[in-house]
Amino acid sequence: MLIGGRLLRHFVDLRSALTDKFGFERFYPGQEEVISRILAGQDTLAILATGAGKSLTYQLPALLLEGTTVVVSPLIALMKDQLDMLRERGITDVVALNSTLSEEQEIVARERIGQGTIKIAYTTPEKLEDQSFLALLQSIKVPLFVVDEAHCISQWGHDFRPAYLALGAVIKRLDHPTVLALTATATPAVREDILHQLGIEHVKPIVKGFDRPNLQYEARKADKEADKFKILQQLFTGRDALEGTGIIYTATIKNALEVQRYLTDTMNIPAAVYHSKLHKEDRTLVHECFMNETIRAVVATNAFGLGIDKPNIRFVVHYDLPGSLEAYTQEAGRAGRDAEKSRCILIYRMSDTRVQNYFLTGKYPDIEEVQRVFGTIEVFGDQENGVSMTDLRKILQLPLTKLKVILALLKKSGYIEIAGKSAYKLTEAVRKNRDLVLSLANYETKKSYDQSKLAMMLQYAENSSCRRRFILNYFGEDYETANCGTCDNCLRAARRSVTTTTATTDAVSAPVAQTAPSTSGFRISDVVTHPKFGSGTIERTEKDLVTVLFPNVGYKTLLASAVTHATTAKIA
Repeated sequence: MLIGGRLLRHFVDLRSALTDKFGFERFYPGQEEVISRILAGQDTLAILATGAGKSLTYQLPALLLEGTTVVVSPLIALMKDQLDMLRERGITDVVALNSTLSEEQEIVARERIGQGTIKIAYTTPEKLEDQSFLALLQSIKVPLFVVDEAHCISQWGHDFRPAYLALGAVIKRLDHPTVLALTATATPAVREDILHQLGIEHVKPIVKGFDRPNLQYEARKADKEADKFKILQQLFTGRDALEGTGIIYTATIKNALEVQRYLTDTMNIPAAVYHSKLHKEDRTLVHECFMNETIRAVVATNAFGLGIDKPNIRFVVHYDLPGSLEAYTQEAGRAGRDAEKSRCILIYRMSDTRVQNYFLTGKYPDIEEVQRVFGTIEVFGDQENGVSMTDLRKILQLPLTKLKVILALLKKSGYIEIAGKSAYKLTEAVRKNRDLVLSLANYETKKSYDQSKLAMMLQYAENSSCRRRFILNYFGEDYETANCGTCDNCLRAARRSVTTTTATTDAVSAPVAQTAPSTSGFRISDVVTHPKFGSGTIERTEKDLVTVLFPNVGYKTLLASAVTHATTAKIA
């Protein structure tokens, strides 16, 4: 018997349900725990590694619960992949509402939702700003509300999406169904922000490992741009050449085109290019060639990857420095989902940081830009339908991403409200009190924080100790092993140890070298204070150094002697 939530777990054999609905014999680590919580009606934040089967954690409960599960997803392509996969398994009572639907298709989809025959309704966060759609969801039973790629809701996340900020209010409007937030990349600070934004602060996250033992991490430094091509050549033709098919990520479309030309014209390696400005037909063709392995590599910007269901990607190469470790691990994590050995190689120059800093400059608003947007809405917002996003772009000539951030900021702060489909007007409170002042302090803090994350990415590249430990510490996990035995630094240390031991004792083999343990006296997640930066949380320790995340300035790597435990500081 299907019942709505709280006690359902006691009546369901989850292993049998898994086999009946999806044909799988066992759960991946963490899946059963997440599903059990949901069926017990408990809000949940699950941080599961890329490729760990996050979608199953809501799809199986959705089929067991009474009503329509709403899944918020940031990418239309990801929705399509999920729908196709479900339909292949004979699960057809699912729909996706997004901007690709024609008016007639959307009417049909809404009618099906209104009839209560849909088990899973995928939608974008932007679609939930449509009041008529929200009213439709309020009229039906929604037992489960899923926020996929939940790091997008956090201003501290690496892929912040302004429209996600409204989801907490949507959950309230739907009378707080059980909430499931899913992500593969969330530092402790991002986890806290996700819970706060969704209004589920009481939840203890389920974290099932960022460690992917089959991934081999490497970094190679280039002094000049031409050296990057030399490194690529070594990777494909050297003694330890890359095997199989993979992805080469670049920071810009220009670099993607140049790398693809170099591979095909100079090295005779079949490769295709993929970026956001490709026509849909070309993107589909590249995707098919990659899946069918008629090419060795896709050279792509970060537009490629989410929803790519190819388990045997043998390598992911980053030709440029990414903007954060979150972005890097998400993209590198697309390798080796079949648990076989795969390589994740970072090629970088110190000057790569300039490109990422340029992206950051275009992302955050300054006070003049916010005032221009507010003033334009003030002038034109009294029109019957408010002022549209299209008109705002024409009038203000601002980049779309920045305009969306400003609108989300003004809306979140109660200065504007939605007047119609993608249209805005001043709120009643603002019209009555024009003296209200908007604070941009949190966005200045966010900018500093993101710049510090870029510094951490560079620190990872320059790091001479275990790369696996560096990544796991960054995401709040202790990794006690001093030497992982697979990353370039640990292998180099092992070779040095063997050479030294052989030279001095004529031994055939020697133990793996151990990286010096931390002597700082601090552990991951310790709360400390600094006289200048205030309170922060230890994210990483290395010998006599600590990396601390301070809420107001981001990551700082300091001498351990420069900080004190918060409890000690309070006593003092």
